[in-house]
Amino acid sequence: MNNYVPPWEVVQWAEEMFGPVARDKHERAHRFLEEAIELAHAAGVDLRTVDKISQRVYSRPAGEIAKEIGQARMTLNAFAWNIGVEPEAEERREWDRIRAIPKEEWQRRHAAKIKIGIAG
Repeated sequence: MNNYVPPWEVVQWAEEMFGPVARDKHERAHRFLEEAIELAHAAGVDLRTVDKISQRVYSRPAGEIAKEIGQARMTLNAFAWNIGVEPEAEERREWDRIRAIPKEEWQRRHAAKIKIGIAG
């Protein structure tokens, strides 16, 4: 089975679930940050370390978005390999899982994030 999930399919799905905000770069960055923090949390990274890393990152000039995407993907691939996970297979499994969740549930989750000020 081909595990590749085309990015345009993900964006199309997100637009169907959430509307135009799915193409907002700040919203996408927020969702990526949320997932990165959830991954770190699942891997046992404590909040103090997350805070230290955030302080270090924000104490320096912002990088170039395209380069940072490449670095994020390389780092994720190395992490996955080190723990014996095939990232493309997990991506496909997640893609299949999220498409099975009803639109109303996604809208409820998004509304909850809007309510606490972490989504647009």
